[in-house]
Order: sequence, then C-alpha cells, then structure tokens
Amino acid sequence: MKLGAVTFFARDVDALAAFYAEALGLEPTVDDSPRYREVSGGGAKIGFAFSGAYDLLSLQDEADPRGLRTVLTFALPDSAAMDGAVARAVDKGATVAKPPYETHFGQLMAVLRDPEGNAFRLNATAPV
Repeated sequence: MKLGAVTFFARDVDALAAFYAEALGLEPTVDDSPRYREVSGGGAKIGFAFSGAYDLLSLQDEADPRGLRTVLTFALPDSAAMDGAVARAVDKGATVAKPPYETHFGQLMAVLRDPEGNAFRLNATAPV
C-alpha cells in the first residue's frame, strides 16, 4: 500500500491549487474545478476539495475543523535553494512563520503558511 494523496478542504480550490503550482513548481494533475484540483511533485499528490465534499464523504460532523492539524514538508535539492524558494512562495502569497534556521537534526528549514493559513515547511540538508 502507498499513500495516494493528501487532500485539504479549501475555501478557494482554484486559488490554493494555483498557489502550490506557482509557488513551489508542483504540476497540476487533476482539474475538476470548482470542486477539486490536484497537484503533484516528486511522486506525492496534494488535493484541494470544496466544502461540499464534507457532505459527499459523510463527514458533516467535521465540517468546520479549527486549528493547525497538519504540516506539509517539501524537500529542496540543497540548502542553496532555500532563499529563492522562500522568496518565490512569499511572492505568490505565502507568509513566513519562521525564517530559515538550522534544526537540531542537521536540516535547514523554513516554516510558511499558504494563502489559506495551512502550514508547510521547506527543508534541505544544512550546509556543513
């Protein structure tokens, strides 16, 4: 078994899918606008579903989840790509929650939020 996709419920399916495609260079793979869009990168897929999907999936009791419940992590090819990747994401609408820093486990990491407030990290092996 392998993970097929991670799906976010989005206020604006088209805008959020476009953000990830433009800011991180992910490839649009499914366009069922305005209900669902999907992007792919490095074998991983991220879906964005409209709020009506709560009913379609019989998840009405969870139709208004609150709080930070997940963080996506995107691997950069190397630490030299970090500043450009952060700048590109911010240019496309992300906000920086924590600028690039060296973790205790030897990684260079930046924490950002997409235009709808979902958290994601950019990650690379720290320079030696």
